[in-house]
Amino acid sequence: MPAVTMAVVDEHDGTPIAGVVALFWGTGHEGTISGHGGKSATLFAAEAVSDQSGELRFPKQDFKSEPFFLNTNYENPSMLLLNPGYAPLILHNERFSIPTLAEASMWEYDGKMVKMKKETEQRAYNLTIYTNMVAGFEDGCLWKRVPRAIVTADRLFPATTTLRFLLMNDALFVQHGCGSPKAFFAPYLRP
Repeated sequence: MPAVTMAVVDEHDGTPIAGVVALFWGTGHEGTISGHGGKSATLFAAEAVSDQSGELRFPKQDFKSEPFFLNTNYENPSMLLLNPGYAPLILHNERFSIPTLAEASMWEYDGKMVKMKKETEQRAYNLTIYTNMVAGFEDGCLWKRVPRAIVTADRLFPATTTLRFLLMNDALFVQHGCGSPKAFFAPYLRP
C-alpha cells in the first residue's frame, strides 16, 4: 500500500478537523479448493492523527502479499475515523467488489477530502466490530500498531469492549508473546 494523504473537514462548514484518529487496515482471506471456509488475515493496520489543517498522513504499508498456503482473496482496504463530537466515519474502497492485489493496494480516498458529520447518536456496536479486528494475537498483535485508535474508541464510546478485552486478558497476551496490554496502554490511558 503506497503512502496515503487525505484531509478531514466538518461536513457543515468545511473547517479542517484536527485530532481525528484514523485506523487504516487491509484484510484478505484464504482461497480454498472448495471455495468455502479458509482463514482470514489482517494484512496491515496503521493509525494516524490529523494535524491542524485536517491532514492525515499514512506511510507506505508493507505486507506479505501471500499470507496463506493456497491463494489469497483480497478485500478492499478500510478506514475508521474517530473524533469527539463527530459520528465515527467508516470508509471503504468501492470500485472493486473482489479486488486483485494491485487494486487492494490502492486507496480511493488518497489526496481527497472527506467530511465528518456531528454526532447525533452513538454507534458503539459498529465501532467495536472494527476495533476488535485488531485485538487478537493471531496476526502478530496488531493492537500495538493502533493504540490511539483503540483508546479513542473507548473514550468516545465507553460501551466498546476492545480495550477492556485486551486489559482483562493481559496474562493470555503475555503468554502468546505479545507482551502486556496493561503496560503497553498505560501511557495512552493517562489523562
